[in-house]
Amino acid sequence: MRYRSGIKADSAGFSLIELLVVVAVIAILSATAVPAIARYMRNYTIKGAAQQVAGEIQAARSKAIVKNVNLGVLFVTRSATQYQYIVEDDLVPPVAAARVPLSTLLTAPYAERRGPLRTLPQGIQFGTTCTGLPGTVAQGFRFSRLGAWCYPGSDATTCPALDAGTNFAYYDSTAGSTLCLTQTGSALTRTVTITPGGRALAQP
Repeated sequence: MRYRSGIKADSAGFSLIELLVVVAVIAILSATAVPAIARYMRNYTIKGAAQQVAGEIQAARSKAIVKNVNLGVLFVTRSATQYQYIVEDDLVPPVAAARVPLSTLLTAPYAERRGPLRTLPQGIQFGTTCTGLPGTVAQGFRFSRLGAWCYPGSDATTCPALDAGTNFAYYDSTAGSTLCLTQTGSALTRTVTITPGGRALAQP
């Protein structure tokens, strides 16, 4: 005795036309989604970079407060892609009271005073194209023992000018410093602002 399966031959799978329609729909969705994902990743990268820089600035400020420094802690833009904080006070007894120039602090004998040399994510760099940047620029800025900000050269004794680093720390004598981050291949920018009180604020 033969049993019939009850399944029609023409309903046993997808037709070629149906498969082509599915492929076309997937292609359309991919063409729409990929640019959106790319935009999200670019935004995510530059926002993350701004937050990392702000975090390192806060670490420099905390170091100045915890160490109760007499001379200060510097935050320096070493190049378009690298930054670092440096403790100006002598950390090894007997403590020397004299201030050492930044160019000297960046040499091997003073390695214990330097924080990690940080590098911005690939494609991100310090720049000059952010809107509203102050008109004056320096290689960095300084934190006092109370965590307050000062710009290099504001006082020859307590906040002298720097002799090393790269000019990417824009500042206003009463409003603080601003770092501009740019992304190669896009028009995206983000700022990190340091208030006179010493707080570092990354642009959302």
